[in-house]
Amino acid sequence: MIDFERHPERIQARSFAIVREQLDLRHLTALEQDIAVRMIYACGDPSLLDDLRFSHGAAAAGLAALAQETTVLCDVNLVASALHQQRLVHPPVCLINNQQVIVNAKVQQHTRSMVAVDYWHPFIEGSIVLIGNAPTALFRLMELIEQHKIKKPALVIAVPVGYTGAAESKQYLWEHHQALELPCITLLGTRGSSVLAATAMNALISHYHECTF
Repeated sequence: MIDFERHPERIQARSFAIVREQLDLRHLTALEQDIAVRMIYACGDPSLLDDLRFSHGAAAAGLAALAQETTVLCDVNLVASALHQQRLVHPPVCLINNQQVIVNAKVQQHTRSMVAVDYWHPFIEGSIVLIGNAPTALFRLMELIEQHKIKKPALVIAVPVGYTGAAESKQYLWEHHQALELPCITLLGTRGSSVLAATAMNALISHYHECTF
């Protein structure tokens, strides 16, 4: 029999400990550290910390939004499916497969994830927005906020991955979040993923439930 660790909680706890041993996290708050550790664990890359950014009070804003039983908006279904949905008051909202979104995306020749943002109006105010795949969704969200055509979410977790617009969209968010008073967590550069977006959100969910139950 091969000798290896089989217990899931011990595997996770040891992995978190290894990440903390390898990195200096003292510039982050305790909650930010937990989010960072979980994201690094999810991708197996400690260098992720170099590009990870937390706006001032962003993690706390996420907890406050959870306390208000806010809606969680996702750019793609993979983000939603990776969330701890049973611990959310409302199911996460992803409109990428909405029939109107599909039709309008074809007519406008835009990405569905971008067009879906235009349909977030009923949910967006005070929400938590998760973008893990589509930089066009992040660009569109920023565009609508700047034009005062959409209410501001409580928090944006934006880590879209890719080589066309991903780095640019996240850089734009980071450079403009203060002027827009938009709390955010982002990962500069081309790296990212739907899993990382969900991981950051799940860290907030876990922390919220540990502190309130």
